[in-house]
Amino acid sequence: MLATVAAAGWSLAPGQILDVQEGALFSPDQIRREATLLFEGFPDPEPALPVATFRLRFRSTDADGSDATVYAQLFVPIPDTRRSLPIMVFGSGTTGIGDHCAPSREQPHLVRWGYYRANMLAYASRGFITIFPDYLGFNDEARPQRYFSKLAEGYAMLDAARAAFQFFETDAGNARPARPARQVFTNGYSQGGHAAFAAADLLQDYAPEVPLVGAIGIGTTNDVARLFREGPPYAPYIMYTYQQLYGSEEIDPSRYLRDEYSGDLDDVVARMCVDTFQRHFPWEAAGLFRPEFRAALFGGTLSERFPALATRIAENNTGLTGHGVPGLILQGTEDWIARTGSQTDFVAALRSSGSAVRYIKMAGISHRHSRAAGFEASVEWMLWLAGGGPPPNDTIEA
Repeated sequence: MLATVAAAGWSLAPGQILDVQEGALFSPDQIRREATLLFEGFPDPEPALPVATFRLRFRSTDADGSDATVYAQLFVPIPDTRRSLPIMVFGSGTTGIGDHCAPSREQPHLVRWGYYRANMLAYASRGFITIFPDYLGFNDEARPQRYFSKLAEGYAMLDAARAAFQFFETDAGNARPARPARQVFTNGYSQGGHAAFAAADLLQDYAPEVPLVGAIGIGTTNDVARLFREGPPYAPYIMYTYQQLYGSEEIDPSRYLRDEYSGDLDDVVARMCVDTFQRHFPWEAAGLFRPEFRAALFGGTLSERFPALATRIAENNTGLTGHGVPGLILQGTEDWIARTGSQTDFVAALRSSGSAVRYIKMAGISHRHSRAAGFEASVEWMLWLAGGGPPPNDTIEA
């Protein structure tokens, strides 16, 4: 079923739903079977509710202020009686930049990017109206994904929350027993944590009516320069995005990357999703970056040697604007992409900026397994805040 909502005369404001397509219905047993693939050896979640799925298109805003369209998957729990449930907006980890790399196009039986559908079904079955947007630029011929753009990510996350509320005013949503509570959480894995906290940063200026209760980062990467140092293969894709956003005269990847990696960057970005580019680009910084750029990046002189890029990196860091939104940070101690030392520094800075933060360090957990290992803790934290509990401000060694 495809319902075109915009034709009903609604204004095309950010968050406006353009159309709704009904998808499959999942029973708790089906959700449990799907989730087993994601949780691989960790305790499976206990699905409680059936879930109805939908695909949406909604209006959003690009980093330059222009109109854009975002695609999302919506997962709506089906309780026995009419109930108000919190909304959770989830941002995926890195999947790539080309349209064929959009999280919604994942086929985990062929190539695993994250078993995201299973992850969203698990959250929805526990009582969260869950919306999973593709990042802005996916499924859009006019622009590639706005990778690690604070504005584009934050706008898309906040507009996804607006669209989730609006869904229940459409023909597809108005008769459903689940209703949206005035409670929204942003949640995200890796790049998605960057997006979750971008939404907190932009909330008051862009979407003050969105009742954001808390933000979650799972193996989150909020500091772009640190990601360059600790996860070099991601840097070329961020440099490419910033070149697209700010122009080649300001951001030129050939100034930062060795010739063998900057010469065909357009082609690589267009073709390679995360499973491929992680093997294409070296993990050793010395093999990827030009010597002068690497020296500045690791020597603390990026602002002096490469001021244009340093400025754009700084303005695209997320989480530390003093927004005051409570946070949950889930960090595996064996995570070699989002390192524990960097995460500990981020938590300290987040607390100093005015947010209460629960910081859970999960012993022996890798980046890949941090969502499975931290799932129950994230559900518990959201339910606690949704129930009116005071935001915890503590560190837990799990």
